[in-house]
Amino acid sequence: MKHCSITFFPEGKTVSVHQGVTLLEAAGQAGIILNSPCGGAGTCGKCRVWVGPDKQEHLACQFQIQTDLEVTIPRESRFFQQQILTHGIEREIQSTPALCKKFLNPVPSSLEILQKTLSRTLSAPVEPHPEAPDNPEMYTLPQGITSVLAFSEGTYRILCLEPGNTENVLYGIAVDVGTTTLVARLTDLHTGRALETVSSANPQIRYGDDVIGRIHHGQNETGLAELQQCIIRQLNDMIVALCRNKQLSPEQVYEITAVGNTTMHHLLLKYPVVQLGQAPYRAYAAAAEDRNARQIGLLIHPHGRLYTVENIAGFIGSDTVAAALAAEMNTAEEVSLLVDIGTNGELVLGTKDRLVSASCAAGPALEGARIRCGSRAVEGAIQRVYAEEGEIDLDVIGFVRPRSICGSGLIDAVAVMLDLDILLPSGAFRDKESLSSRASRSLMDRMIQIENQPAFVLAWDETGKEPAVYLTQRDIREMQLAKAAIQTGILLLLKKLQLEKEHIRHLFLAGAFGNYIRKQSAIRIGLLPAIPQERIQFIGNAASIGAQMILISRHCRQIATDLAGRIEYMEIAGEPHFSAVYSDSLLF
Repeated sequence: MKHCSITFFPEGKTVSVHQGVTLLEAAGQAGIILNSPCGGAGTCGKCRVWVGPDKQEHLACQFQIQTDLEVTIPRESRFFQQQILTHGIEREIQSTPALCKKFLNPVPSSLEILQKTLSRTLSAPVEPHPEAPDNPEMYTLPQGITSVLAFSEGTYRILCLEPGNTENVLYGIAVDVGTTTLVARLTDLHTGRALETVSSANPQIRYGDDVIGRIHHGQNETGLAELQQCIIRQLNDMIVALCRNKQLSPEQVYEITAVGNTTMHHLLLKYPVVQLGQAPYRAYAAAAEDRNARQIGLLIHPHGRLYTVENIAGFIGSDTVAAALAAEMNTAEEVSLLVDIGTNGELVLGTKDRLVSASCAAGPALEGARIRCGSRAVEGAIQRVYAEEGEIDLDVIGFVRPRSICGSGLIDAVAVMLDLDILLPSGAFRDKESLSSRASRSLMDRMIQIENQPAFVLAWDETGKEPAVYLTQRDIREMQLAKAAIQTGILLLLKKLQLEKEHIRHLFLAGAFGNYIRKQSAIRIGLLPAIPQERIQFIGNAASIGAQMILISRHCRQIATDLAGRIEYMEIAGEPHFSAVYSDSLLF
C-alpha cells in the first residue's frame, strides 16, 4: 500500500500516512485536533481545510488522500482553538479570568481610598487579600500604580500593587497533571488565547507507573515530600520553557489552574494519599483550592495563584470535571458518553439531567508501558497497523525504522491479529499449524517464540532476519486487562442508567492519545461500544482544554464547580454484576 507525505501548516508538521485515509485521520496522526462535531459524517462542515498551493477548500473528513499534499488548517477548524478562544460546540466563551489588572493615575493616597476607587470602577466590593502586604510607598508614585486583583464570590481582592502601567501583562498557565504525562498551556488572559503548549513525562513514574505504586510510596512524610517535589521541579522547568519560548518572564504569569486525578491532585498539594489506597477510597479533600503558588514552590509571580479544580471522588478527579466541561456534558440533551483513556480510564455517561461517572484501572498498557516493545508516541514508534491482502503494513512516527509500538498501534495490531485469525477471542495465540493452510508464508514467518511464549513480529530489523518490534502473549494479556477494565465500566454505567449501547448518541473520546486511535480498531477489540462510527468524536486532551477554559473564564469555573457537585460516582467493583461483566469483557 502506498504511503503519502502530508505537511500541515502553519505548524509545518509532516506525517506519512496510507493512501486512501482521510485528511481528518492524517491530522489526528499529526496531533492536530480538528473540529468535527458530526463525527466525520461530512454534515457539519466544521473541518474545512485548504489543500495545495492554490488552497482549494475541502472537508477534511471527506477528502481521501491519494498523493503527497500540503494542507493549511484555518483557526476556525481547530477544535481547541474554537472551543477555548471563541466558542464551543453550542455556546460562546468570553475571556473573563478570575484575575485582572487596573491602572490608576493619579495614585490614591491610601489603601482605603484605593479600595473605594477600584470598587466604583469595577462595580463590586474590593478588599485587600489577606496574604498581600500593604506597601505605603506605592501611594506616592508619580507614574501611577497597577492593582492586581482576584475575583471570588462577588468580591475583588487586591493581590499586590505594581509601579507604573502593567495592565497589558497578564498571563496564566493551564496544567493537566496526568499520571503519565504533564501538559501545560501558556495563555494570554486578556484574549484567552493559548500561546504555547509543552508536555513532558510525569517524573513520578520512577516511584510507580500507576497511582497505586505512588500511593504506596507516599504512605510516609518522606515519600510524600519526594513525590511532590519531583512534580514541582518538573512543572517549574515547563514554566521556564513556556516563558522562554515567548520571551516572557515567569513573574509575568499570575495564575496556574491545575487538574488531575485525585491522587495527582493530592500529591501536588502534599495531601495524605494513604486513604486513597484503602476501601472506601475517600479523598482527603475534594473542594477547589486557591493558594499562593510560591508557597508550594511554583516559580511564577510572587503573589501568583494556584487554583486546583474540584474532585468528584477518590478515583474520579478534577481532570474528569475538566473533560466533561470541555465536552459540554452540562448541556447535553441526548445521551453522551465521555471516555478519557489513560493509565486510569475515566467515564461519564448521561445527559444534563443526570450524569454518572466511573473510574477504570486500565493500567499503563494503552500508553505503551508494560508492553515488551511498547513506548509512548515517540520517533520510531508504530502508530498504525494495517492488513492488506493478508500482509502487514505499518505507519511509523518520524519516517524511520520501527523501534517500538505506542498505544494506538497496539490497538490496531490486536484488531489486525483478530481479523487475520492469529488471535482467538480468548486472546490466546492460535496454533501455528492450524493456520498453515490458509495464511501466507510471510505471515507464518511472523509467528515466532520469545522466551517460550508465542509472539507475533510486526517489524524486522535492518537485516530482515531478527524481530525488531513484536507482541508476545503476555503483551496481549496486558492489553486484555486494560480494555476489559474500560469495557466493564461502560457496560455497568449503561446498566446503572438502564440504557443500552444504542442509546449513546455522542461518544467523546478523550485522553492524551485519544485522537490517534482508529475508531474501527477500538470497536473491533471491544475497547469502545459497537455504535455507528459517526457518533464517535475525538476531543483530544480534553482535561487540558477544560483546564484552560477554567483559567480564562469565571463562568466556566462556576460550571466546573456545579459539574463536580452533580456528577454521581459509581464504584464499579462494588456493583452486583461486576465479576460476570468483567469476565466477559476479557474476551475479544
